Amino acid sequence: MTADASSTVSPSSQQHRPILRILLIGLLIVLSGYYIWVLYKAITPNVSLAYKAYYIKNQTLYWQPKQPNLTLAIPSNLNVTNKIPNLSRAGWSFDTDNKMRELTQQGGLYFTLSATPTDNITITFTLAKAQQPIKPLTFIFNHHQGTLLPQDQGKTLIAQLPKQQFLPTSQQLQAFILTTPTALQVTTINLTTANVNTLSLSHKTDHIKPTIGNEK
Repeated sequence: MTADASSTVSPSSQQHRPILRILLIGLLIVLSGYYIWVLYKAITPNVSLAYKAYYIKNQTLYWQPKQPNLTLAIPSNLNVTNKIPNLSRAGWSFDTDNKMRELTQQGGLYFTLSATPTDNITITFTLAKAQQPIKPLTFIFNHHQGTLLPQDQGKTLIAQLPKQQFLPTSQQLQAFILTTPTALQVTTINLTTANVNTLSLSHKTDHIKPTIGNEK
């Protein structure tokens, strides 16, 4: 007579099944927790602002580990022929030529300040040669839209950045992005404190975000 198949299962095997089930459930919980942790670290990496801007968001042109927060002092005189980590990846040419760096279409600066400015900041672009024809250029600073005005017969472009438009903490990147229909041959960029009456610039504070690089 053929024995019933169910009778061949030993009592010890039946006792091991709940233990195996518990082990598999525990392993699944551990693996799920691990992958959730990995996903969280990927979304919120514990890296410097400079690292995030260069490697993760592709915002900046150069990587400079000695400036982890991309901090600029006020005043600052930036020679753009140097590998300044604050330059945007979009717009600026990677290489320099004849003591200038070319800026086309949309580009500008990403930076932080050690403290929120108490005065407006004047930003000045000095060009290797006068812009022709001489026309104002639009820019966006964080959520502020304004105009860079030509001075010195088109040799410089100047604007004021209102103090109230600066982001409040040193861990937030300030973004200055200008738009130019013709290529600019830039030699230096200066940021200095300014009296509110030194320039009469038309501007508005529409909530507009720069569309540059891969910023999300």
